[in-house]
Amino acid sequence: MPDFKLLGPTEVLDGDGHSRTPGGPKLRQVLALLALNAGKVVSVDVFVTELWGEVAKKAEIKTLQTHIYHLRQVLAGGIVATQAPGYALRVDPHRVDALVFPRLVDRAAEHQQAGDHRAAELVLRDALAMWTGPALADVRLGPVLAPYATALHERRLRAQEMHMDARISLGLHGEVIEELRMLVAAHPLNENFHAQLITALSHTGRRTDARHAYEGLRALLHAELGVGPSFAIPDPHVRSHPGKEIRR
Repeated sequence: MPDFKLLGPTEVLDGDGHSRTPGGPKLRQVLALLALNAGKVVSVDVFVTELWGEVAKKAEIKTLQTHIYHLRQVLAGGIVATQAPGYALRVDPHRVDALVFPRLVDRAAEHQQAGDHRAAELVLRDALAMWTGPALADVRLGPVLAPYATALHERRLRAQEMHMDARISLGLHGEVIEELRMLVAAHPLNENFHAQLITALSHTGRRTDARHAYEGLRALLHAELGVGPSFAIPDPHVRSHPGKEIRR
């Protein structure tokens, strides 16, 4: 049974590690729709909407059938099945990284709620390691696939926040500073990353750096949004949750 990787460039690997990745852009769109709905039927109308953005016409249905035929040739094993009112990919959802990732994040959230930050950190580390680039990186995103990609990126961002929370809760302040600087640079308006960075700096005795980071955030938010930070600078002697308002 092949493994389907969508958290980055599309890749399909068979049990021996050989690539069965389709090459054409339309085939990758069809594959992505099937893989993101592994074990479920995707209707012909959904395929047509994604590929052509309109109600199914005879010529387009015929073209879709050709795409399905070629995809079957590439994947082999009879895993692409015809099932009214469309087609289905007969694989275990655990073979699709884009379906496994959200489940891992949910599991990590349960560990965090239970106070088991070590377990949460380990699960989140594995989950984030699944990403090799932007979701569906080499897939043309139509009106159906675009929301999938957006949702995956939002879940990845939340997982990164949770991962930093878990590591900070484990006292790994010094280890997360550089990574948080990169996350702040990549997501400059994300206050949670800024708060986590300020917390880490503060808890490692770098109060001046923490103050500069806070003032930099305040200037950025004022210039971009006309608002100030939603949290006060963390006090290393007060236990607090990064990203939440801290009152003194």
